[in-house]
Amino acid sequence: MTVAATPTGEKRSGRGCGEVDIIFTGLPPYHPLVIEQGFDPAVVDAALRGDAANILNAGYNLRVVLMGPEQPVSVLASQVQGIHWDGTGVGYGVRGSRLENLTVRLEDIIQLYREKVPRAPTMFDHSPDSALWAIERRFPLSEDCTDAPGTDLGFEIFCDICTE
Repeated sequence: MTVAATPTGEKRSGRGCGEVDIIFTGLPPYHPLVIEQGFDPAVVDAALRGDAANILNAGYNLRVVLMGPEQPVSVLASQVQGIHWDGTGVGYGVRGSRLENLTVRLEDIIQLYREKVPRAPTMFDHSPDSALWAIERRFPLSEDCTDAPGTDLGFEIFCDICTE
């Protein structure tokens, strides 16, 4: 992959619509830990789904895997298989948490990404609707993809203890 710098120093990936595969993980919106941290699960759900739609509309291929720390990390490992991922991501619900079990889960996710997709950078968002911001920072596309959206590779929720 060649990366050219624009006059402003912004990196261009040189890739076009549907050529960048991203996997992002985080907490399910109706997980008890989301509620415990004071977030409205319906608002989080709408934000996550809206952000995923915006990512696809921007021209990126996306798989979302939402799961709590009660799920084995092998669940995420199975979702990583079969695609050469260009980028990986971890949502703020896991990364920004002050809960010890989510700190351990963050470490597990990062280690899994290092083992399974070592060349793919890991991105972090800062809210349930900022993954597109994180992706565009790392992988600005070379064209406007308004008429050529990315591919939905799945929006999977693995949760036995979620309220919905």
